[in-house]
Amino acid sequence: MSKLKRMCLMSVAASVLATSMAVAQENNFYSRNKYEAVLDRAQPEFDPEPVRLGAFLVNARGDLGLTATDNVFATPSNRQSDVLARIGASVSGTTNWAVHAVGFDVSAHRNEYLDQSNESNNDLRAGLRGRLDVTREFSLGGGVFAEQRTEPRTDIVNAFGIDAPLEYTVVGARLSADYGNDRVRWNNNAVVLQEDFKNSRQIGTGLPIDQSYRDRTFTEATTRLSYALTPDFAVYGQGSYRISDYRTTQIIGGQARSRDSKGYTAAAGVDFELRSLVRGDIAVGYLKEDKDDAFFADVSGLSIDGRLQWFPTRLTTVSLNAGRSVVDVGAFDSPSALATRGGARVDHELRRNIVVSGFANFANYEYQEIDRKDENVELGLVATYKMNKRVHLDAFYTRLDRDASGAAVFGNPNYDVNQVGIALRVFP
Repeated sequence: MSKLKRMCLMSVAASVLATSMAVAQENNFYSRNKYEAVLDRAQPEFDPEPVRLGAFLVNARGDLGLTATDNVFATPSNRQSDVLARIGASVSGTTNWAVHAVGFDVSAHRNEYLDQSNESNNDLRAGLRGRLDVTREFSLGGGVFAEQRTEPRTDIVNAFGIDAPLEYTVVGARLSADYGNDRVRWNNNAVVLQEDFKNSRQIGTGLPIDQSYRDRTFTEATTRLSYALTPDFAVYGQGSYRISDYRTTQIIGGQARSRDSKGYTAAAGVDFELRSLVRGDIAVGYLKEDKDDAFFADVSGLSIDGRLQWFPTRLTTVSLNAGRSVVDVGAFDSPSALATRGGARVDHELRRNIVVSGFANFANYEYQEIDRKDENVELGLVATYKMNKRVHLDAFYTRLDRDASGAAVFGNPNYDVNQVGIALRVFP
């Protein structure tokens, strides 16, 4: 074979290989990495590195923060200021196997108020998770978790005259089954959790306030089937079915009433990353919640679930989100509320190790059964300084406002709260 013929064959082979690689890359129909969000950008000189412990890659973090607030109890008058000290640590680990995975997550934090010690509380969380890769296209996952949480004073229920923030525990399990090939993805998830609320006491009198009517077992199953029309654009249908089973009934008008309910959401959406510097996932559909007790009215209406990111420059990311769903806010005489939420956030990289962010969040709660509507607004600024791989420093300011209206509003539950603080994150 002549040299000329050999060179021609090698050129053709190289061209075919390059074309195949380009087609393979182009046909990654769910790759959404044309643009890099500011908060997702890898910075090897400042990002903490996991520690290898046997088969696990472990990430650990220590937290120490101080927050000054001008309204500890979230009240419209007689405002009390205080300083909150938060200290704790979190550890998470995942195996580095080529297939399958096992992981864990543990965190423990103490929130200590320097003056109002009755407001102090713990935040404890732990979980185990795993994934079984049955084939290259199909995997099964699962996990269990347990948490001890505290509802903040700014939460709706905590404004109803209780003497301390409400504590509760959450114990549950998750399952998942995921399938995906070039164009089709089918994701399925199920969660079962049990919420148990601690009884509280009334401010001033010390009389007990029963919270057992909120204890429940919540089950939700979701499915989402996606089809990619192009490497940049996919359409999908998704649905969820949920059951709320409350442990006890509640007495309203001298009769026992059940808060139990069953509901579903059905929606269609699009998942995209356009060449116009925009990436998003938006679904619109219909939601319905049926009450087991005819005393309470069923709930139905428009459902929304959307996230959008715009990348005007490599150093700036603009994020938008919106949602509409049925929630239980914990009010005794209103087992459900239609919650409409929206938010915007701007992240800007001043330097490789300095990021400043501003955000605004809005939430509207339309109570069912009673004439009440709450409008909550949250505004904030955050600055993050990554000193090195081991130490990161955050400084922040937030303002929270609530405006409640309607005939069922008693007294004046409105408030505004300003908070300013610093937080130190240490990565061993």
